Amino acid sequence: MRNCLLIAPLLLLAACATLSEDQCRAGDWYAIGKNDGADGRKLNFVEQHADACGEFGIDPDRKTWARGRADGLPLYSTPAKAFAVGRGGKILSDVCPTRDLATLQRANEQGLRLNRIELEIREIEGDIRSINSELARLPATDPSRGALISERSFLRLDLLTLRAERARFL
Repeated sequence: MRNCLLIAPLLLLAACATLSEDQCRAGDWYAIGKNDGADGRKLNFVEQHADACGEFGIDPDRKTWARGRADGLPLYSTPAKAFAVGRGGKILSDVCPTRDLATLQRANEQGLRLNRIELEIREIEGDIRSINSELARLPATDPSRGALISERSFLRLDLLTLRAERARFL
């Protein structure tokens, strides 16, 4: 037990590291920056790399990283990416050019809406499965079956509505 308590913080730190030792040692800071830009990382994100690589005595090339990040940002600042970020349940990072912001925010909001729809669909499907399981356990003469069947019917209607709404996005 004591060994577990000593190892747990080390594992936690390793899980939080932004880069592996190999990535730090390879030092392709332009590519790392470009990937970070394409992921919508803010300019101060390089400090997390500095923390991760500092454990190995390596300091990031901040200028090269920043150049790569700047080249990666246009890959993030597209309506398709904004939608995908929203669909993943995340709000668009505020790293995109102001001139494109309204379009990107609309795309992100659409992705967020689709994310919520898909979550609701999964929840309703789970509720229907639970009702079906309960119905399978109840005897055919149980008076509570009617309420369950009614509830399942309403859930199925909700499910059809949500699936139709989801189809508008896909």
